[in-house]
Amino acid sequence: MDHMPIPLPLQLTRLRVEQFRQFRRPFELPDLQPGLNLFTGANEAGKSTLVRAIRAAFFERHRSSTVDDLRPWSDPAAAPTVELDFVLDGAPARLVKTFLKHKRCSLQLGAQRLDGVDAEDRLAHIFGFAYAGKGAAKPEHWGIPGLLWIEQGTGQELHGPAQHAREHLHDALQGLIHGREAEQGAATLAATDGDALLAQFTKARDLLLTGTGRPRGDYLAAQESLEAQTAQLATLDEQILAYRQQVDQLAAERAEQQQDTRDRPEDTLRRDLQQAQTERERLAQIERALAEDRARLAGLQGQQRLLDQQRDDAVQQETAVLRRRATQQAAVQTLESAEAALQPARQHADSARAQWTQADTRLQQARQRAQRTEAQTQRDTTARHATQQREQLAEAEAARQRLIMLQQQAAGCAITTAQVEPLRLAERACREAGLQRDAAATRLAYTLEPAQSVEQLQAEGQVIGRLEGRGERLLLAPTWLRVPGVGTFHIQPGGEALVERERAHAAAQQTLQQQLQALGLPDLAAAEARLLQHTALQADLRVAEREVKLLAPKGVDALRLLLAQTEEALRLVDARLGALPDLPATDGGLSEAEPVAQAALALDRQQQAALAHATQQHTLARSELDAATRELAAAEAALHDPARQQRQHEAEAQRQRLSTQASELTTRIAHTGQTLRDARPDNVAQDIERLTRSLALHAKAQQDRLLRIARLESTLEQAGAQGLEERRATLAGERERTQRRHTELSRRAAALDWLCQRLTEQRRKTLAHLQAPLQQHLQHYLHLLFPNATLSLSDQLLPTALNRPGLPVGDSGEFDALSFGAREQLGLIVRFAYADLLRAAGRPTLLILDDALVHSDAGRLAQMKRVLFDVARRHQVLLFTCHPELWRDLGVPARALESLRGAVA
Repeated sequence: MDHMPIPLPLQLTRLRVEQFRQFRRPFELPDLQPGLNLFTGANEAGKSTLVRAIRAAFFERHRSSTVDDLRPWSDPAAAPTVELDFVLDGAPARLVKTFLKHKRCSLQLGAQRLDGVDAEDRLAHIFGFAYAGKGAAKPEHWGIPGLLWIEQGTGQELHGPAQHAREHLHDALQGLIHGREAEQGAATLAATDGDALLAQFTKARDLLLTGTGRPRGDYLAAQESLEAQTAQLATLDEQILAYRQQVDQLAAERAEQQQDTRDRPEDTLRRDLQQAQTERERLAQIERALAEDRARLAGLQGQQRLLDQQRDDAVQQETAVLRRRATQQAAVQTLESAEAALQPARQHADSARAQWTQADTRLQQARQRAQRTEAQTQRDTTARHATQQREQLAEAEAARQRLIMLQQQAAGCAITTAQVEPLRLAERACREAGLQRDAAATRLAYTLEPAQSVEQLQAEGQVIGRLEGRGERLLLAPTWLRVPGVGTFHIQPGGEALVERERAHAAAQQTLQQQLQALGLPDLAAAEARLLQHTALQADLRVAEREVKLLAPKGVDALRLLLAQTEEALRLVDARLGALPDLPATDGGLSEAEPVAQAALALDRQQQAALAHATQQHTLARSELDAATRELAAAEAALHDPARQQRQHEAEAQRQRLSTQASELTTRIAHTGQTLRDARPDNVAQDIERLTRSLALHAKAQQDRLLRIARLESTLEQAGAQGLEERRATLAGERERTQRRHTELSRRAAALDWLCQRLTEQRRKTLAHLQAPLQQHLQHYLHLLFPNATLSLSDQLLPTALNRPGLPVGDSGEFDALSFGAREQLGLIVRFAYADLLRAAGRPTLLILDDALVHSDAGRLAQMKRVLFDVARRHQVLLFTCHPELWRDLGVPARALESLRGAVA
């Protein structure tokens, strides 16, 4: 490999965007270098936006309406613009493309200028990509740039981009082969004419066969036509066979019809049916006569049963008279027994009632005495409660009066600590101001001789004081002292400081006096005394409140109401006592009277129940005797009635007559029934049904046969008119011609398929030979990353397996089974090899890496930096990253997007 920098066929020199996503204002990347260009920026700094701008400038049609993502957010009037300055094969070029609002595209290539679609098509041809037919650009259209311009997080994805750029890579390989004289000949033919020939044969094969080898086009049409004609022939054969079968069927049907016309089987059926119907009518008459005899017999038997019932009733009447006579005698005995038991029951009941009355009287008197005792006890208790409540009410009212008096006293000297505290502060301030004033005042100390004095004068000369003996005075204002016989001294104390302190002292005194006046107090001592008095009264108030709460928890009024209720209860108890009689005391009390009264009551109830039962039994016995006597008289009268004797004789004679008639009918019914059984009416009915159905079926069979004959005649007439035999002969000829055409196309398709398979195999072998340049570039980079490793390529020029002898499985094996970082590193290396191959074929190359290799460890990243540095000697590389600290040792300056944006602003 050549490690010296060489001129590049393509070099971007400047990128400028405006109104493009986050770049509302113009932003420019100037002075792009031919080798490695490193751009840094934090997240959202605009790195991916610049990459998107480059891709949009190449991949998106300027007239596209599906690129709204290029517009800055919330700016519908924006016109995203991208300007690219570059050098192509040594000639300066400029591309300017504007989207959405002002759609335009211009391309300046040296002295040539192209606009609109012409400019875009020229770019696609030069750089090896295509445009979408409709809508936004997709990865399958991106070609070579889509392979070399790596978006963020897609470095490990190689299969799709390589597939989309496959044709361009093959063209580059073929160009390299054409350029090598040592490899002219068969390889070149296979790579050029062979591909053209394979494409020609493949095109011809694809006209006849699908990818899976199924017929298509003319071959499919011939096959479908052959199948359709074969099916038509089969249909015609079936129709001809059916025609012949219908002719035979028509002859058979006509023969059967002629046979029925000669034999007339329906006449025999009708005669047999008429005979059966006549027999059925005769048997019906016999059945009606039998039914009438049976009905008469049933009537006679009914009359016999009535006569038997009358005879049974007469016997029952005689039995009833005997039974009622016995019942009357039993009722007489029962009544006598009831009368014997009734009198003792009355005596016992009267005795028990007298005992109960006496015991109940004693019980009522005992209860009255108990009630009076209870009322007296209740009255004593209520009187005691009333006395206690009166005393408690008096104490509570006295306590409440004391509480009211304390409340009035506390209200009269009400003051709080919060009110006294400002006085304390004001007095302290006044005192401190006085001390400060005294400190600044002139201190006059004097000692005079006995009988000597000094007069203190005002400014007007009026004497305001006299100094005698020994003492000391503070002079706060100008003072005049007159010494008799000596003169007058004028003393001017202090200065401005004394005046200010005097004013401060006066103000403090004024504040103190205002606060004292607001509280109605002469001085702070009075306030402190009132506060102590108020605090003591508050304590007394709490004690008085607790005392009132203890004496009257619910209040004095509630206590007074309770006393009134107690006095009312006492009055009611007195009234109850007055209503109860004052009975003398007796032996025993309520406890003894109650059991005696209960026993007497139980005995009374028992005897009364016994008396009621005896009375009821006597009444019932009397009633039963009366009823038995009446029933016996009625039964005897009915039994000895003369009319009853006459009815019995007549009934007996009628019974004999009915018996004779019934015997005759029974004999006749048996004979008639045997006659019917011998005639078998059910067989006669079945014969009629059978013959009726046979006639109907015969008639329907004749009608159906006539219809079949008519349909067959019509069908055969139509079939004869269609000329089935002639149509089959014509169709057989057409099928023979179609068969020859199908055989010809089948042989052609098989031959083309065989040729395509052989040429494809030869092309595969040739591609293996053509992969040598790509493998050479790939191994160069691979040894920088993985010494002694080899990377296998597929027919599609894609990596399949990495072989690193003696290393862990995670770093060797199938490409898709490698770790994410390893796949990303190999994906970049393969792309770099593609770029070398394209450059060697004279194609423009540009490598763009957006935040690549972020998943590489420190060791691998260092090796990939060597690879990048080497790649940058043959290609221009734009590397965007948000980790500038990882790329400080790349050997090129890092350009921060933030600083570039500030420079543009």
